[in-house]
Amino acid sequence: MKYEYVTKEYIHSNEFIADEAPFEKSRQFCRLQPSDNLPPTEEEMQTKLRQIFASIFATKFDNYSQLETACNISEHIMRKYLKGKRKITIYAVAKLCVGAKLTIEKAEEMFKLQGHLISPRDYRFDAIVIDALKCGDSIDIFYDTCKKCGLYKILDKLSNNK
Repeated sequence: MKYEYVTKEYIHSNEFIADEAPFEKSRQFCRLQPSDNLPPTEEEMQTKLRQIFASIFATKFDNYSQLETACNISEHIMRKYLKGKRKITIYAVAKLCVGAKLTIEKAEEMFKLQGHLISPRDYRFDAIVIDALKCGDSIDIFYDTCKKCGLYKILDKLSNNK
């Protein structure tokens, strides 16, 4: 497995460059198609991400109540994401990936569309996301791990996406 070293023990004992990557300052745009001459625009990436969000919602949840319980994303906010009236952040991606119990590969694809390459050796938040996906953690356990690691600013950002 690609991230076999990522465990809760690793998260608590490893030294990281930072708690999270400086997403807004150094966005890492990834190509959607290998044949593209230019990387996709942020708008194109958000559109693709919205399509994936809609597909996951349709296939993994029967209603918005289930989504909110599993992912801590309210109906109001999810509708804004799906209509393109609110930007999908890495925190929303993390919550949907963990709550919907997606694969690591699917999560990596979604984070790339948000402009971020997951790096659990460098960033504690990335390691927490990977561990949660590997373990099948609930959203509550995911939040608890963030709290135990002292990631209060990240918890605030996760809550702002509710």
